[in-house]
Amino acid sequence: MKVTGIEIRGDDFILHTSHADAVRFAVKNDPFKEGEYELKRVRKLRSLDANAYLWVLCTEIADAVGVSKEEVYRRNIRDGGEYTPLPIKEEAVEDFSRIWSAHGIGWFCDVVDNSKLPGYKLLFAYHGSSEYDSKQMYLLIERVKQDAEAVGVETLSPDKLTAMMNDWGERNDKV
Repeated sequence: MKVTGIEIRGDDFILHTSHADAVRFAVKNDPFKEGEYELKRVRKLRSLDANAYLWVLCTEIADAVGVSKEEVYRRNIRDGGEYTPLPIKEEAVEDFSRIWSAHGIGWFCDVVDNSKLPGYKLLFAYHGSSEYDSKQMYLLIERVKQDAEAVGVETLSPDKLTAMMNDWGERNDKV
């Protein structure tokens, strides 16, 4: 359901939506249970153009250096530092890593140290770019672009890359 406006009356926080959305919500979710829903800001995710360009670069780098495009991608995900540090019981590390990595190629774990908790390991659980906003995606593409340039792969000019990211941002600001 898309919220079209908000209003505060006394202690009430009122969400405005289209009539059709409200009817569908009421029919599908009757009766409404307190605490069942969460309101959060929609954030801009990366563009498909940016994602396609990222994979083109990863593929060309992989071909140039003789590794897989997934390896190029994961190394750059790791270098970006978009992870959640987690203490995990030693005996659960393998299962947790397997479950976490089922989210996609960029979702993986590194055991970085023993945790301060006895019997636990400290894991960095990396988030794939499918969860990145436009700024995070721009920085990821910049890292991959630097790798590409280092091995002689042609890349977009800074102006074209910025235009691609801005075009996507403008389209999503109007939604």
